[in-house]
Amino acid sequence: MRMQRLLIDRSTLDLITSDARDFLNVLNAAGLLKASALMQGVLEQLASDRNRLPEDSDKTGTN
Repeated sequence: MRMQRLLIDRSTLDLITSDARDFLNVLNAAGLLKASALMQGVLEQLASDRNRLPEDSDKTGTN
């Protein structure tokens, strides 16, 4: 079953990505390699999502 994606802004996505990186570091430090690999996949998807977000100026109509 595929999850529905919510629309969020760039700053919120940046905060989520930062927390995800911190969690990845914890997983690596704990030696949880499988969980770490899964989390790395999440970070890659977050980066992909961020690249597809419109620029902040595009939302306001002021380029």
